[in-house]
Amino acid sequence: MKKVCLSVLFFFFAVYAAAQVSITARVDKTALTLDDELTLSVEVKGAAGNMLMPQLPSLPAFNVYSREVEQNTVNGKTTTFFRYVMLPRFVGKATIGAIRFTYNGKTYTTDPITVNIYRNAQGVQRTQPASSTARVASSGNYDSAAVKRPVEKADPNLPPLERNLANQAYARGNENYFLIAAVSDETPYVNEAVTLAVRFYYNRPFYDAPYQKPTVSNIFMEDAGSSQGTQSIGGVLYRYEEQRYQLTAPTAGKATIGPASVRYMTGSSPLSALDRLFGGSAVSAEETAQSAPITLQVRAVPAAGKPKSFYGAVGSGYTISAQADRTQVEAGEAVNLTITVQGPGNLKSTEDLELPSLDGFKTYPAQSVSDTSSAGGSVKSYKIFKAVLVPSASGVYTIPSVKWSYFNPATASYKTIHTEPITLQVSTSTKTDRGFDFGAAAPTGSGFQALGQDIAYLKTSYAPEDSFLEKISVWKTLNWIMLGLLAASVLFASIGRKSLAQKRAYGVAKSQLKKALSDEAVADAVADYLQQKLKISTGSLPLRSIVKSLQQRGITPATAEAFSLLWQRLETARFAPGTPDAQSAQDLARQALDILKLMEEEAQ
Repeated sequence: MKKVCLSVLFFFFAVYAAAQVSITARVDKTALTLDDELTLSVEVKGAAGNMLMPQLPSLPAFNVYSREVEQNTVNGKTTTFFRYVMLPRFVGKATIGAIRFTYNGKTYTTDPITVNIYRNAQGVQRTQPASSTARVASSGNYDSAAVKRPVEKADPNLPPLERNLANQAYARGNENYFLIAAVSDETPYVNEAVTLAVRFYYNRPFYDAPYQKPTVSNIFMEDAGSSQGTQSIGGVLYRYEEQRYQLTAPTAGKATIGPASVRYMTGSSPLSALDRLFGGSAVSAEETAQSAPITLQVRAVPAAGKPKSFYGAVGSGYTISAQADRTQVEAGEAVNLTITVQGPGNLKSTEDLELPSLDGFKTYPAQSVSDTSSAGGSVKSYKIFKAVLVPSASGVYTIPSVKWSYFNPATASYKTIHTEPITLQVSTSTKTDRGFDFGAAAPTGSGFQALGQDIAYLKTSYAPEDSFLEKISVWKTLNWIMLGLLAASVLFASIGRKSLAQKRAYGVAKSQLKKALSDEAVADAVADYLQQKLKISTGSLPLRSIVKSLQQRGITPATAEAFSLLWQRLETARFAPGTPDAQSAQDLARQALDILKLMEEEAQ
C-alpha cells in the first residue's frame, strides 16, 4: 500500500512539474529598418537538467548572426534565456513562426510574431516590444510607403581621392555591405604615381571574407598598405577596411583596373557542430561585394623642352646625391662611386643614368639597383647607380656634378637636379709590380728560359705513426652517420614524449568526465584537457581569449562557439545557488565529452 501511494504521489508530482514548464518569445521591436538589428528573446521556465535548445523556425527574412544563452536556478527552479540577434534581409512584413521546445517527451510552442521591415527610418513608427507565449500572438500594421532621403555630399575641400570615396559611399548608404574603389588621377602621365584605394564598408558583422585584389593591364601596381576607418552615412555609423596601391603606367594609352571583390558570410554556418550538439537552427548567407572597374587614359610627357638628362621620372620632390668611398687614393687603386636618386612613385621603370666621361679615369659602370617602400598610404622608391673609377696617374681630379631631370605634372614642366662635385687626391703608386719580369729571366743553355718555379716538392722524412684517435678520425662518413643516428634518436624521443602527453590528455579527460559528479569536476576535467592538449590556461584567461586561442590552434568557429556556451553553462552552475545535482553534472559531462572529441579531431 505504501509503494502504491508513493507511486501515485510521484506521478502527480511529475504531472505538476511538467505543467510548470512554459516557453515565451518576444522581440525588442515590431517595426525596424534594414539598418536595424532585431533581438529575439526566448525564455524557458521549469526545464531542469540537460540544457536543451529551442528549435527556431525557418527565418528567410533574417540572418541570425549572434546567439547567447543564460541559465539561472533559484530555489530549485530553472529559467533559461536564449537571445538571438538577427539582421533583416528585405523590406516588407515578416513573420517569425512558432518556436518549438521539447521536454520529457512533450513539445511546447509559441505563437508566431509579426514584424514590419522598412527601407529607412522615416517610415518607422515608435512601437512597444511584442511578445509571444503559448497562448498569445502579436500582430501589427504595415505601411509600405518609404520616404527617400537626400544623398549626402562630401566636403569639397577634401583631397580628390578621399572626396571621391566618400561620395561613392554616400550614394550606397542603403546597403549594409559594399565595396568601392577610386584613383587619385584618371589621366596620369607615363610613370606618374597614382594612388588606388579600395574600401569595404559594413555596418553589420561578417566573417570568412577573403579579398581578391583587382587585376590591371598596362600598369604596374605596388602595395601601399592598409588602414581602417569609420564614416557616418544617413545617421548610421559604417566601418571600412581600406587597401591602397601605387600605380605607374610604363606607356601611354589606355590602362584598366579590374574590379576588386570580397566574398563574405553573414549569420552562422548551417549544420554546424553547435547545431548538432545543442539543436536549434540559424540562417547564413554568402554574399559578394564587388567594386566597379576603372579606366585610365595615360598621357605621354611633352617632347618640347625635354632635357637629355631626363630618364623617365615623373612627379615632384626627387633628390639626388653622390658619394665616393674614399677621396685619397694611389694611382691604379679603385674608387667606388655611388649615386642615389629618391622620390615618390616607382623608379624601377626609369632608364639607367649615364655617367659623363672622366679624363684620367678608367670607368667600369655596374648594374643599377632599385626598390620601393610603403608608408602612410603612399610609396617611395629609390634607385642606386654604382661605378668603379680607376685613376691612371697622380694628380687632383674632380668628379663633376651629375645631372638628372624629371617632369613635374603640377607645373607641366621639366626640372633638373644635380649632385655636388667630388674632389679626389691621387698620389703616385707605391706598390711594386707583382707580375713576373720576363726580361730578367736568364737562359738555361738548352734553348729554353726558366721563367720561375711553382712546384713545391713533398717531404722525404716519415711522420710518426698516427694514434688511434687520428686513425678513426679519417672515417668521416661513418662518424657523420653515427652522429646523425644519435641526433635522430634524441629528436624522436622528445617528439614521442610530447605526442604521448597530448594523446593521453583526451583519455584522461574522458575518464574524469565519466566519473564527474559535480559541475566543478566537469570544469576541472575540461580545463586540464585544454592545458595538456592545447597549452591553454583557463584560470588566467577570460572566455573571449580562450575562444580566440582555440581558433588559433585550428578549432573551427562552430566548435569554439559550442565550447563558449558550455563554459558559460559551467560558470552559471558553479556560482548559482542551489543544491548539487549529480544528474545535471553527468549531462554536462556528456556535452563536454562531445566537444572535446571535436577538438581532438580539429586541433593542429
